[in-house]
Amino acid sequence: MAMSRHWTAAMALAASAAFAFGQQRVIQPSPVYYQGTAAPHVPAPAAPATPAPAPGAPATAYPAGPPVFYAPAPGYYAAPPVYAAPPAAAAAEEEEEGIYWFWGQKWPGLSIGAQIGTLGWGPDVVFGINRYLSLRSGVNFGNLGFELELDDVDYDFDLHLFSVPLLIDLYPLGDHFRISAGAYLTSGTSVDLEATPDQAVQIGSHTYGPDVVGTLTGEVEVDNVFAYYLGIGFGNPVAEDQRLTVKLDIGVVFQSYDVSLTSDGPGMTAKLDTFREDIVEEEQNLQADFDDFKVYPVVALGLAFTF
Repeated sequence: MAMSRHWTAAMALAASAAFAFGQQRVIQPSPVYYQGTAAPHVPAPAAPATPAPAPGAPATAYPAGPPVFYAPAPGYYAAPPVYAAPPAAAAAEEEEEGIYWFWGQKWPGLSIGAQIGTLGWGPDVVFGINRYLSLRSGVNFGNLGFELELDDVDYDFDLHLFSVPLLIDLYPLGDHFRISAGAYLTSGTSVDLEATPDQAVQIGSHTYGPDVVGTLTGEVEVDNVFAYYLGIGFGNPVAEDQRLTVKLDIGVVFQSYDVSLTSDGPGMTAKLDTFREDIVEEEQNLQADFDDFKVYPVVALGLAFTF
């Protein structure tokens, strides 16, 4: 009986010891305990190995275990972007009415105006190509009378102006400043001159009295049909959103002249050729004077209305 009780007590003690050993855990000491020394490295427990599938068992899609899915961060699935409608100005520009060239640029329009200047006065037309380029033409005409002394003789000049411009206007900055080039058809421009001396005057190389000279008459014609032009200007008649434009042109025309001179005085019928030879010399002197005006200044001010 005593032996049986001792055996029972021993078995109970062994069971208690086994249970206590199964419940034990590693107790880490306080960090204070390791002051001044590095804490020992405690390896992390290894992940349990995935058992190999039994022979003949079907293969699984995830041999290492099912995947773990993490919830996305807040705001990850943001709302789709919102695209604002184009500005009203851009939409209006796309829908702008007008006439367009076959290459896509809008035709700037046509202007009709009038101008006055050193070439006369008259209407002109500007045909726009784009904001940088225009074509210009029109008509200039007029009459101007004045007196001028040439080679000791006072002449009455009657200037007849007639020209047709054929010009290209280039606006390098697309604004109102332009560079113009082209030509003027000036076949209708001429000058009639007349002089009736009332005292002795020098004709050619000699001096003659009024009774010998009589009345001198001559004509100056523009020798070249196309007189080339180069100049600058201000004012773009076919600028966008513009109806009325003030224009200014400053430039030069390159032209030449043909001068003729004669007289109705008795000297033309004299037996000696002296007077007739002096008339020819006087004509040459006038030709030289007009050759100094091969560069004719052009200044014109105008007003244009755009359609």
